[in-house]
Amino acid sequence: MDKKFSLTDGMEYHKAGNFELADEIYLSLQNLDPYNVKLLCLRGLVAQSINQPDKAIELFLKANVLHPADFNIQLQLGITYSQMGEINLSNLFYEKAMALAPNAIEPLVNYGNNLCKLKLFDKAFGAYQKALALEPTSSRLNYNIGTLFLNKMDPDGAIKWLETAVTLDPIYTSAWNSLGAALTETDDLHGALVAYQKASSLDPEFIEPLFNQHAIYIDLGMADQVIDVLQKAIAIDENNNTLKFFLGMAHQYYGENAKGAALIDSISKNAEIYPEISSWNYLQNEFFSNPKLVGTNTKTIQIAIDAAKLDGLNLEFGVFNGKSIRRIALLINEDIHGFDSFEGLPESWNDEPKGSYSAEGFLPEVPKNVVLHKGWFNETLPGFIREFKAPIRFLHIDCDLYSSTKTILDLLAPKIIAGTVIVFDEFIGYKSWDKDEFKAFEEAVQRYGWKYELLTFSFVTKQVALIIK
Repeated sequence: MDKKFSLTDGMEYHKAGNFELADEIYLSLQNLDPYNVKLLCLRGLVAQSINQPDKAIELFLKANVLHPADFNIQLQLGITYSQMGEINLSNLFYEKAMALAPNAIEPLVNYGNNLCKLKLFDKAFGAYQKALALEPTSSRLNYNIGTLFLNKMDPDGAIKWLETAVTLDPIYTSAWNSLGAALTETDDLHGALVAYQKASSLDPEFIEPLFNQHAIYIDLGMADQVIDVLQKAIAIDENNNTLKFFLGMAHQYYGENAKGAALIDSISKNAEIYPEISSWNYLQNEFFSNPKLVGTNTKTIQIAIDAAKLDGLNLEFGVFNGKSIRRIALLINEDIHGFDSFEGLPESWNDEPKGSYSAEGFLPEVPKNVVLHKGWFNETLPGFIREFKAPIRFLHIDCDLYSSTKTILDLLAPKIIAGTVIVFDEFIGYKSWDKDEFKAFEEAVQRYGWKYELLTFSFVTKQVALIIK
Protein backbone atom coordinates (compact mmCIF):
# COMPACT_ATOMS: atom_id res chain seq x y z
CA MET A 1 0.00 0.00 0.00
CA ASP A 2 1.71 3.17 -1.26
CA LYS A 3 -0.47 5.78 0.42
CA LYS A 4 -0.28 6.06 4.18
CA PHE A 5 -3.61 5.65 5.92
CA SER A 6 -4.54 6.17 9.54
CA LEU A 7 -6.63 3.99 11.83
CA THR A 8 -9.43 6.54 11.44
CA ASP A 9 -9.30 6.06 7.65
CA GLY A 10 -9.59 2.31 8.06
CA MET A 11 -12.55 2.65 10.40
CA GLU A 12 -14.32 5.02 8.00
CA TYR A 13 -13.91 2.56 5.13
CA HIS A 14 -15.05 -0.23 7.46
CA LYS A 15 -18.16 1.73 8.43
CA ALA A 16 -18.91 2.43 4.75
CA GLY A 17 -18.75 -1.28 3.90
CA ASN A 18 -15.48 -1.19 1.98
CA PHE A 19 -14.18 -4.18 3.91
CA GLU A 20 -11.30 -5.08 1.59
CA LEU A 21 -9.67 -1.65 1.80
CA ALA A 22 -10.38 -1.41 5.53
CA ASP A 23 -8.61 -4.72 6.12
CA GLU A 24 -5.62 -3.63 4.02
CA ILE A 25 -5.27 -0.53 6.17
CA TYR A 26 -5.66 -2.48 9.42
CA LEU A 27 -3.08 -5.04 8.24
CA SER A 28 -0.57 -2.37 7.25
CA LEU A 29 -0.91 -0.83 10.71
CA GLN A 30 -0.73 -4.22 12.42
CA ASN A 31 2.55 -4.97 10.65
CA LEU A 32 3.94 -2.01 12.56
CA ASP A 33 2.28 -3.08 15.81
CA PRO A 34 1.67 -6.87 15.77
CA TYR A 35 0.25 -7.04 19.30
CA ASN A 36 -2.29 -4.25 18.94
CA VAL A 37 -5.51 -5.81 20.30
CA LYS A 38 -7.77 -3.20 18.73
CA LEU A 39 -6.38 -3.91 15.25
CA LEU A 40 -6.74 -7.66 15.75
CA CYS A 41 -10.37 -7.18 16.76
CA LEU A 42 -11.14 -4.82 13.89
CA ARG A 43 -9.72 -7.30 11.42
CA GLY A 44 -11.78 -10.01 13.10
CA LEU A 45 -14.92 -7.93 12.59
CA VAL A 46 -14.05 -7.47 8.92
CA ALA A 47 -13.60 -11.24 8.55
CA GLN A 48 -17.01 -11.73 10.17
CA SER A 49 -18.59 -9.31 7.71
CA ILE A 50 -17.17 -11.03 4.62
CA ASN A 51 -18.10 -14.50 5.87
CA GLN A 52 -14.62 -15.69 6.77
CA PRO A 53 -15.34 -17.09 10.25
CA ASP A 54 -12.16 -19.19 10.44
CA LYS A 55 -10.05 -16.08 9.90
CA ALA A 56 -12.17 -14.14 12.39
CA ILE A 57 -11.68 -16.83 15.04
CA GLU A 58 -7.89 -16.83 14.49
CA LEU A 59 -7.75 -13.05 14.97
CA PHE A 60 -10.05 -12.93 18.00
CA LEU A 61 -8.20 -15.80 19.68
CA LYS A 62 -4.92 -13.92 19.26
CA ALA A 63 -6.56 -10.89 20.85
CA ASN A 64 -7.93 -13.09 23.61
CA VAL A 65 -4.46 -14.33 24.53
CA LEU A 66 -3.39 -10.72 24.94
CA HIS A 67 -6.53 -9.54 26.77
CA PRO A 68 -8.35 -12.58 28.25
CA ALA A 69 -10.62 -10.41 30.42
CA ASP A 70 -11.98 -8.29 27.55
CA PHE A 71 -15.78 -8.56 27.35
CA ASN A 72 -16.03 -7.66 23.66
CA ILE A 73 -13.50 -10.29 22.62
CA GLN A 74 -15.48 -13.00 24.43
CA LEU A 75 -18.69 -11.72 22.84
CA GLN A 76 -17.24 -11.74 19.31
CA LEU A 77 -15.83 -15.24 19.77
CA GLY A 78 -19.30 -16.34 20.86
CA ILE A 79 -20.88 -14.70 17.82
CA THR A 80 -18.37 -16.15 15.36
CA TYR A 81 -18.48 -19.69 16.71
CA SER A 82 -22.28 -19.50 16.53
CA GLN A 83 -22.02 -18.46 12.87
CA MET A 84 -19.90 -21.55 12.29
CA GLY A 85 -22.49 -23.79 13.95
CA GLU A 86 -20.14 -24.53 16.85
CA ILE A 87 -22.87 -23.90 19.42
CA ASN A 88 -21.19 -25.42 22.47
CA LEU A 89 -17.97 -23.48 21.87
CA SER A 90 -20.03 -20.36 21.26
CA ASN A 91 -21.81 -20.81 24.57
CA LEU A 92 -18.51 -21.17 26.39
CA PHE A 93 -17.49 -17.67 25.30
CA TYR A 94 -20.95 -16.20 25.91
CA GLU A 95 -20.72 -17.54 29.47
CA LYS A 96 -17.35 -15.82 29.86
CA ALA A 97 -18.82 -12.59 28.48
CA MET A 98 -21.75 -12.80 30.90
CA ALA A 99 -19.39 -13.34 33.82
CA LEU A 100 -17.41 -10.24 32.81
CA ALA A 101 -20.50 -8.07 32.23
CA PRO A 102 -23.57 -9.50 34.02
CA ASN A 103 -25.78 -6.58 32.93
CA ALA A 104 -24.98 -6.82 29.21
CA ILE A 105 -28.02 -7.78 27.14
CA GLU A 106 -26.41 -9.15 23.96
CA PRO A 107 -24.59 -12.19 25.35
CA LEU A 108 -27.68 -13.18 27.37
CA VAL A 109 -29.92 -13.01 24.31
CA ASN A 110 -27.42 -14.78 22.05
CA TYR A 111 -26.88 -17.43 24.70
CA GLY A 112 -30.63 -17.97 24.90
CA ASN A 113 -30.83 -18.23 21.11
CA ASN A 114 -28.10 -20.87 21.12
CA LEU A 115 -29.85 -22.86 23.85
CA CYS A 116 -33.00 -22.84 21.72
CA LYS A 117 -30.99 -24.32 18.85
CA LEU A 118 -29.96 -27.08 21.24
CA LYS A 119 -33.63 -27.44 22.29
CA LEU A 120 -32.69 -26.62 25.88
CA PHE A 121 -35.79 -24.49 26.18
CA ASP A 122 -35.97 -24.18 29.96
CA LYS A 123 -32.39 -22.91 30.19
CA ALA A 124 -33.03 -20.58 27.25
CA PHE A 125 -36.11 -19.19 28.99
CA GLY A 126 -33.97 -18.46 32.05
CA ALA A 127 -31.45 -16.51 29.94
CA TYR A 128 -34.20 -14.52 28.23
CA GLN A 129 -35.84 -13.72 31.56
CA LYS A 130 -32.57 -12.33 32.91
CA ALA A 131 -32.28 -10.16 29.81
CA LEU A 132 -35.90 -9.07 30.12
CA ALA A 133 -35.30 -7.98 33.70
CA LEU A 134 -32.61 -5.65 32.34
CA GLU A 135 -34.75 -4.43 29.44
CA PRO A 136 -38.44 -5.04 30.30
CA THR A 137 -39.86 -3.11 27.32
CA SER A 138 -37.88 -5.03 24.71
CA SER A 139 -40.15 -6.23 21.90
CA ARG A 140 -37.29 -8.40 20.63
CA LEU A 141 -37.05 -10.31 23.91
CA ASN A 142 -40.81 -10.86 24.08
CA TYR A 143 -40.67 -12.12 20.49
CA ASN A 144 -37.77 -14.46 21.31
CA ILE A 145 -39.65 -15.92 24.27
CA GLY A 146 -42.80 -16.33 22.20
CA THR A 147 -40.78 -18.10 19.50
CA LEU A 148 -39.26 -20.33 22.19
CA PHE A 149 -42.72 -21.47 23.28
CA LEU A 150 -43.71 -22.10 19.67
CA ASN A 151 -40.58 -24.19 19.14
CA LYS A 152 -41.31 -26.25 22.24
CA MET A 153 -44.81 -26.81 20.85
CA ASP A 154 -46.60 -24.72 23.44
CA PRO A 155 -48.65 -22.21 21.42
CA ASP A 156 -50.78 -21.25 24.42
CA GLY A 157 -47.62 -20.18 26.23
CA ALA A 158 -46.43 -18.27 23.16
CA ILE A 159 -49.45 -16.03 22.65
CA LYS A 160 -49.03 -13.60 25.56
CA TRP A 161 -45.36 -12.97 24.73
CA LEU A 162 -46.06 -12.37 21.06
CA GLU A 163 -49.02 -10.13 21.84
CA THR A 164 -46.73 -8.11 24.10
CA ALA A 165 -44.12 -7.92 21.33
CA VAL A 166 -46.58 -6.42 18.81
CA THR A 167 -48.01 -4.10 21.47
CA LEU A 168 -44.53 -2.75 22.19
CA ASP A 169 -43.68 -2.60 18.49
CA PRO A 170 -46.79 -2.54 16.25
CA ILE A 171 -44.69 -2.78 13.08
CA TYR A 172 -42.80 -5.93 14.18
CA THR A 173 -43.58 -8.04 11.10
CA SER A 174 -42.06 -11.33 12.28
CA ALA A 175 -43.87 -11.07 15.61
CA TRP A 176 -47.22 -10.63 13.83
CA ASN A 177 -46.48 -13.69 11.70
CA SER A 178 -45.49 -15.78 14.72
CA LEU A 179 -48.57 -14.61 16.60
CA GLY A 180 -50.61 -15.88 13.67
CA ALA A 181 -48.88 -19.24 13.97
CA ALA A 182 -49.64 -19.47 17.69
CA LEU A 183 -53.29 -18.52 17.19
CA THR A 184 -53.56 -21.09 14.39
CA GLU A 185 -52.32 -23.81 16.72
CA THR A 186 -54.96 -22.85 19.30
CA ASP A 187 -57.73 -22.96 16.65
CA ASP A 188 -58.34 -19.20 16.59
CA LEU A 189 -58.35 -19.08 12.80
CA HIS A 190 -59.91 -15.66 12.45
CA GLY A 191 -57.45 -14.13 14.92
CA ALA A 192 -54.61 -15.87 13.09
CA LEU A 193 -55.79 -14.50 9.76
CA VAL A 194 -55.82 -10.95 11.13
CA ALA A 195 -52.24 -11.38 12.40
CA TYR A 196 -50.99 -12.82 9.11
CA GLN A 197 -52.69 -10.07 7.12
CA LYS A 198 -51.06 -7.47 9.39
CA ALA A 199 -47.65 -9.03 8.69
CA SER A 200 -48.33 -8.95 4.94
CA SER A 201 -49.45 -5.32 5.05
CA LEU A 202 -46.24 -4.36 6.86
CA ASP A 203 -44.03 -6.28 4.43
CA PRO A 204 -45.74 -7.21 1.15
CA GLU A 205 -42.60 -9.11 0.05
CA PHE A 206 -42.67 -11.44 3.08
CA ILE A 207 -43.77 -14.80 1.68
CA GLU A 208 -44.35 -16.74 4.92
CA PRO A 209 -47.50 -14.93 6.11
CA LEU A 210 -48.99 -15.26 2.61
CA PHE A 211 -48.37 -19.01 2.69
CA ASN A 212 -49.80 -19.19 6.21
CA GLN A 213 -52.91 -17.31 5.09
CA HIS A 214 -53.54 -19.93 2.41
CA ALA A 215 -53.75 -22.62 5.13
CA ILE A 216 -56.35 -20.59 7.03
CA TYR A 217 -58.37 -19.91 3.90
CA ILE A 218 -58.43 -23.66 3.17
CA ASP A 219 -60.09 -24.35 6.52
CA LEU A 220 -62.47 -21.41 6.12
CA GLY A 221 -63.57 -22.84 2.77
CA MET A 222 -62.42 -19.78 0.78
CA ALA A 223 -61.01 -21.35 -2.38
CA ASP A 224 -60.57 -18.10 -4.34
CA GLN A 225 -58.49 -16.60 -1.53
CA VAL A 226 -56.37 -19.76 -1.32
CA ILE A 227 -55.45 -19.36 -4.98
CA ASP A 228 -54.96 -15.59 -4.68
CA VAL A 229 -52.44 -15.60 -1.82
CA LEU A 230 -50.44 -18.46 -3.37
CA GLN A 231 -50.25 -16.52 -6.64
CA LYS A 232 -49.04 -13.45 -4.73
CA ALA A 233 -46.36 -15.54 -3.03
CA ILE A 234 -45.16 -16.96 -6.36
CA ALA A 235 -45.02 -13.45 -7.83
CA ILE A 236 -42.47 -12.64 -5.11
CA ASP A 237 -40.39 -15.78 -5.74
CA GLU A 238 -41.03 -17.12 -9.23
CA ASN A 239 -38.48 -19.93 -8.77
CA ASN A 240 -40.09 -21.41 -5.68
CA ASN A 241 -41.18 -24.87 -6.77
CA THR A 242 -42.78 -25.70 -3.45
CA LEU A 243 -45.18 -22.78 -3.82
CA LYS A 244 -45.90 -23.85 -7.39
CA PHE A 245 -46.76 -27.33 -6.18
CA PHE A 246 -49.18 -25.97 -3.56
CA LEU A 247 -50.84 -23.78 -6.19
CA GLY A 248 -51.04 -26.59 -8.73
CA MET A 249 -52.46 -28.98 -6.16
CA ALA A 250 -55.03 -26.36 -5.06
CA HIS A 251 -56.11 -25.78 -8.66
CA GLN A 252 -56.65 -29.51 -9.13
CA TYR A 253 -58.45 -29.96 -5.83
CA TYR A 254 -60.80 -27.05 -6.48
CA GLY A 255 -61.74 -28.30 -9.93
CA GLU A 256 -59.29 -26.61 -12.31
CA ASN A 257 -57.59 -29.87 -13.15
CA ALA A 258 -55.94 -28.91 -16.44
CA LYS A 259 -54.45 -25.71 -15.01
CA GLY A 260 -53.16 -27.49 -11.92
CA ALA A 261 -51.80 -30.49 -13.80
CA ALA A 262 -49.90 -28.22 -16.20
CA LEU A 263 -48.28 -26.33 -13.33
CA ILE A 264 -47.28 -29.50 -11.50
CA ASP A 265 -45.97 -31.05 -14.72
CA SER A 266 -43.75 -27.98 -15.22
CA ILE A 267 -41.92 -28.74 -11.95
CA SER A 268 -42.17 -32.54 -11.94
CA LYS A 269 -38.52 -33.12 -12.89
CA ASN A 270 -37.21 -31.18 -9.87
CA ALA A 271 -35.92 -33.65 -7.27
CA GLU A 272 -36.57 -31.16 -4.45
CA ILE A 273 -40.30 -31.43 -5.03
CA TYR A 274 -40.44 -35.23 -5.43
CA PRO A 275 -41.90 -35.90 -1.95
CA GLU A 276 -44.87 -33.63 -2.60
CA ILE A 277 -45.53 -34.87 -6.12
CA SER A 278 -45.21 -38.56 -5.25
CA SER A 279 -47.49 -38.06 -2.23
CA TRP A 280 -50.00 -36.23 -4.43
CA ASN A 281 -49.97 -39.11 -6.93
CA TYR A 282 -50.79 -41.52 -4.09
CA LEU A 283 -53.58 -39.30 -2.79
CA GLN A 284 -55.23 -38.87 -6.17
CA ASN A 285 -55.62 -42.64 -6.36
CA GLU A 286 -57.55 -42.41 -3.08
CA PHE A 287 -59.93 -39.68 -4.20
CA PHE A 288 -62.83 -42.10 -4.62
CA SER A 289 -63.58 -41.31 -0.96
CA ASN A 290 -63.52 -37.54 -1.64
CA PRO A 291 -61.13 -36.62 1.21
CA LYS A 292 -61.18 -33.05 2.45
CA LEU A 293 -58.18 -30.76 1.92
CA VAL A 294 -57.19 -29.30 5.29
CA GLY A 295 -54.84 -26.47 6.25
CA THR A 296 -54.29 -26.90 10.00
CA ASN A 297 -53.76 -29.77 12.40
CA THR A 298 -56.64 -28.64 14.64
CA LYS A 299 -59.04 -29.02 11.70
CA THR A 300 -57.70 -32.50 10.96
CA ILE A 301 -58.27 -33.60 14.55
CA GLN A 302 -61.76 -32.08 14.66
CA ILE A 303 -62.90 -33.84 11.49
CA ALA A 304 -61.38 -37.14 12.63
CA ILE A 305 -63.06 -37.06 16.03
CA ASP A 306 -66.40 -36.12 14.47
CA ALA A 307 -66.09 -39.20 12.22
CA ALA A 308 -65.24 -41.55 15.12
CA LYS A 309 -68.65 -43.04 15.98
CA LEU A 310 -67.53 -46.30 17.60
CA ASP A 311 -67.76 -46.98 21.30
CA GLY A 312 -64.17 -47.72 22.16
CA LEU A 313 -60.74 -46.54 23.16
CA ASN A 314 -59.09 -43.22 22.32
CA LEU A 315 -55.31 -43.47 22.03
CA GLU A 316 -52.38 -41.21 21.18
CA PHE A 317 -48.82 -42.36 20.50
CA GLY A 318 -46.20 -39.64 20.75
CA VAL A 319 -47.31 -37.26 23.49
CA PHE A 320 -44.13 -35.20 24.00
CA ASN A 321 -45.23 -32.03 25.84
CA GLY A 322 -48.94 -32.80 25.61
CA LYS A 323 -49.96 -30.16 23.07
CA SER A 324 -52.11 -32.36 20.86
CA ILE A 325 -53.49 -34.64 23.56
CA ARG A 326 -54.73 -31.62 25.49
CA ARG A 327 -56.59 -30.45 22.39
CA ILE A 328 -58.07 -33.89 21.79
CA ALA A 329 -59.12 -34.17 25.44
CA LEU A 330 -61.14 -30.96 25.08
CA LEU A 331 -63.01 -32.37 22.08
CA ILE A 332 -64.09 -35.69 23.58
CA ASN A 333 -66.08 -36.52 26.69
CA GLU A 334 -64.15 -39.71 27.32
CA ASP A 335 -60.76 -40.83 28.52
CA ILE A 336 -57.83 -40.71 26.13
CA HIS A 337 -54.70 -42.75 26.75
CA GLY A 338 -51.34 -41.24 25.81
CA PHE A 339 -48.23 -43.35 25.25
CA ASP A 340 -44.67 -42.00 25.21
CA SER A 341 -41.26 -42.80 26.62
CA PHE A 342 -40.85 -39.04 27.23
CA GLU A 343 -37.18 -39.65 26.41
CA GLY A 344 -37.34 -38.67 22.73
CA LEU A 345 -36.93 -40.61 19.51
CA PRO A 346 -35.43 -44.09 20.03
CA GLU A 347 -33.46 -43.71 16.80
CA SER A 348 -32.52 -40.92 14.41
CA TRP A 349 -35.13 -39.76 11.91
CA ASN A 350 -34.19 -37.65 8.87
CA ASP A 351 -32.42 -34.59 10.33
CA GLU A 352 -33.54 -35.32 13.89
CA PRO A 353 -30.98 -37.17 16.03
CA LYS A 354 -31.84 -39.92 18.47
CA GLY A 355 -33.38 -38.36 21.58
CA SER A 356 -35.11 -35.50 19.74
CA TYR A 357 -38.46 -34.46 21.25
CA SER A 358 -37.36 -35.60 24.67
CA ALA A 359 -39.30 -34.36 27.68
CA GLU A 360 -36.35 -35.45 29.84
CA GLY A 361 -38.58 -38.14 31.33
CA PHE A 362 -41.06 -35.62 32.75
CA LEU A 363 -44.77 -36.05 32.11
CA PRO A 364 -46.68 -32.99 30.90
CA GLU A 365 -49.64 -31.44 32.65
CA VAL A 366 -52.83 -32.82 31.10
CA PRO A 367 -56.61 -32.70 31.73
CA LYS A 368 -58.27 -35.22 34.03
CA ASN A 369 -59.54 -37.34 31.17
CA VAL A 370 -55.98 -38.03 29.94
CA VAL A 371 -54.20 -41.15 31.17
CA LEU A 372 -50.49 -41.25 30.43
CA HIS A 373 -48.47 -44.45 29.98
CA LYS A 374 -44.73 -43.85 30.27
CA GLY A 375 -42.35 -46.22 28.50
CA TRP A 376 -41.44 -47.64 25.10
CA PHE A 377 -44.45 -48.81 23.12
CA ASN A 378 -43.40 -52.46 22.99
CA GLU A 379 -43.16 -52.45 26.79
CA THR A 380 -46.35 -50.58 27.74
CA LEU A 381 -48.81 -51.78 25.10
CA PRO A 382 -49.01 -55.53 25.89
CA GLY A 383 -50.19 -54.92 29.45
CA PHE A 384 -52.59 -52.21 28.32
CA ILE A 385 -54.13 -54.56 25.72
CA ARG A 386 -54.65 -57.25 28.36
CA GLU A 387 -56.44 -54.76 30.63
CA PHE A 388 -58.57 -52.93 28.07
CA LYS A 389 -60.65 -55.18 25.84
CA ALA A 390 -62.61 -52.59 23.82
CA PRO A 391 -61.87 -51.84 20.17
CA ILE A 392 -60.21 -48.59 19.15
CA ARG A 393 -62.44 -45.62 18.39
CA PHE A 394 -59.77 -42.98 17.70
CA LEU A 395 -56.03 -43.47 17.18
CA HIS A 396 -53.54 -40.60 16.82
CA ILE A 397 -50.07 -41.71 15.68
CA ASP A 398 -47.36 -39.07 16.01
CA CYS A 399 -44.20 -41.11 16.39
CA ASP A 400 -42.53 -40.38 13.01
CA LEU A 401 -40.62 -43.65 12.75
CA TYR A 402 -41.43 -46.73 10.69
CA SER A 403 -40.31 -49.04 13.50
CA SER A 404 -42.47 -47.39 16.16
CA THR A 405 -45.52 -47.20 13.88
CA LYS A 406 -45.13 -50.87 12.94
CA THR A 407 -44.99 -51.84 16.61
CA ILE A 408 -48.19 -49.92 17.32
CA LEU A 409 -50.17 -51.29 14.38
CA ASP A 410 -49.04 -54.89 14.87
CA LEU A 411 -49.88 -54.92 18.57
CA LEU A 412 -53.19 -53.09 18.14
CA ALA A 413 -54.32 -54.86 14.95
CA PRO A 414 -57.03 -56.98 16.66
CA LYS A 415 -58.57 -53.77 18.07
CA ILE A 416 -58.53 -51.86 14.77
CA ILE A 417 -61.92 -52.60 13.24
CA ALA A 418 -64.45 -51.08 10.86
CA GLY A 419 -65.14 -47.58 12.17
CA THR A 420 -61.74 -47.02 13.77
CA VAL A 421 -60.43 -43.56 12.84
CA ILE A 422 -56.67 -43.04 12.57
CA VAL A 423 -54.75 -39.76 12.28
CA PHE A 424 -51.15 -40.00 11.10
CA ASP A 425 -49.08 -36.90 11.82
CA GLU A 426 -46.18 -37.50 9.40
CA PHE A 427 -47.70 -39.28 6.42
CA ILE A 428 -47.20 -37.22 3.23
CA GLY A 429 -45.08 -34.55 1.63
CA TYR A 430 -41.68 -34.86 3.31
CA LYS A 431 -38.48 -36.48 2.10
CA SER A 432 -38.89 -39.93 3.67
CA TRP A 433 -42.70 -40.00 3.66
CA ASP A 434 -42.94 -43.38 1.92
CA LYS A 435 -40.49 -45.04 4.33
CA ASP A 436 -42.02 -44.11 7.70
CA GLU A 437 -45.61 -44.04 8.99
CA PHE A 438 -46.99 -44.48 5.46
CA LYS A 439 -44.92 -47.61 4.82
CA ALA A 440 -45.84 -49.18 8.17
CA PHE A 441 -49.53 -48.55 7.53
CA GLU A 442 -49.52 -49.86 3.95
CA GLU A 443 -47.77 -53.03 5.15
CA ALA A 444 -50.39 -53.44 7.88
CA VAL A 445 -53.17 -52.97 5.32
CA GLN A 446 -51.78 -55.88 3.35
CA ARG A 447 -51.05 -58.01 6.42
CA TYR A 448 -54.43 -57.60 8.12
CA GLY A 449 -56.69 -57.12 5.10
CA TRP A 450 -57.89 -53.66 6.14
CA LYS A 451 -59.90 -51.47 3.81
CA TYR A 452 -59.86 -47.74 4.44
CA GLU A 453 -61.00 -44.39 3.15
CA LEU A 454 -59.20 -41.08 3.52
CA LEU A 455 -61.11 -38.42 5.43
CA THR A 456 -58.61 -35.55 5.21
CA PHE A 457 -55.16 -34.72 3.92
CA SER A 458 -52.88 -31.73 4.44
CA PHE A 459 -49.63 -30.86 2.73
CA VAL A 460 -49.19 -28.01 5.19
CA THR A 461 -49.19 -30.24 8.27
CA LYS A 462 -48.21 -33.55 6.52
CA GLN A 463 -51.21 -35.26 8.18
CA VAL A 464 -53.91 -37.56 6.95
CA ALA A 465 -57.01 -38.85 8.71
CA LEU A 466 -58.63 -42.08 7.58
CA ILE A 467 -61.33 -44.51 8.63
CA ILE A 468 -61.18 -48.29 8.52
CA LYS A 469 -64.09 -49.70 6.51
